[in-house]
Amino acid sequence: MQKRLQPKTFTVSETFDISPNMRRIVLTGEDIRQLPADSAGQYVKLLFTPEGSTDLSTLTEGQRPVMRTFTISEFDAVQGRFSIDFVKHHHGDTVDQMQGGYASHWAMQTQAGDQISIGGPNTIQGLAEDYDWVLIIGDMTALPSIQLKTASLPAEARGYVVLDLHSDADRPALNLPAGVELILRTGDLQTAPSLAERVASLPWLTGKPAIWCACEFSNMRAIRQHLSQQPEFDRKACYISSYWKAGVTEDGHKVIKRDDQENYSG
Repeated sequence: MQKRLQPKTFTVSETFDISPNMRRIVLTGEDIRQLPADSAGQYVKLLFTPEGSTDLSTLTEGQRPVMRTFTISEFDAVQGRFSIDFVKHHHGDTVDQMQGGYASHWAMQTQAGDQISIGGPNTIQGLAEDYDWVLIIGDMTALPSIQLKTASLPAEARGYVVLDLHSDADRPALNLPAGVELILRTGDLQTAPSLAERVASLPWLTGKPAIWCACEFSNMRAIRQHLSQQPEFDRKACYISSYWKAGVTEDGHKVIKRDDQENYSG
C-alpha cells in the first residue's frame, strides 16, 4: 500500500438515490478530522481487496489494494460527514478482477454501518482565473465537480455548461449566471449527437476561454482535438481529462490515459 495514500477508515451513515441514475453514499468517522475543510470537490481513492471486499486486513503482506477514484460531492466538517456520488451502472452486480465493478457493486450493496478505507483527498484542477468566458463540459461522472465549479461562477460570467446525462431526470440543480447557457444531452444516447459533437456545434465566443472538461476517454479526445483548433486556446490554462473509458476498467484506463498524455505532450 502506498504510504502517500494515508488510508483513513469511515463508516456509511446513509445511502440514497439523488436521481434515477446516481446514488449518494454519506460517510462519517473520527478520521474526518484529518481531512481539510475544503475537501468538497477533491478526489479520493476508495480501497478494496482484489475480491471486492472493503476489509483490507485480509490483504497479504505486500499485496496492494484495488483503488477506485471518486470526487467528494459534499463535505460538512461541523456535522462530521461527507458524501460521494456514484453513477448507477446496471451491469455492476458482480466484482471481477478482469472486468472491475468494485465501486459500483459496493455502492449498490452497502448499508449503514458498513466501513470502507479511503486514501486522499487530492486536489482537482479548477477553472483558470483569467478568462473572458467559460466552457464547462462533462458527463455524469463529473457532475460533483461541475456542480461545485458552477456554484462559484461570478454573476457576470458568460459561456456554456454542456452535460451528458442518462436521462432528463438526472439533471442537477444548477444556479447558473444569466450569461451561462446550459446544454443537455439526454434521452436516446444511441442516436443523439455525441457529447463531442454537441461541443463542436457551439458558437465559439470571443475572448479567452476558461475550459474545464471531464468525461469518457473517446469523447475527451474528440473534444480536445476540436478545442485545440479554436482561437485563443491555451492548453496550459485548461483542464481536459478522461474519467473513464467505455469497456475498460479503471486500471486499464490509467494505462491508456498515461500513454495518451505522453503522446499528446510529445
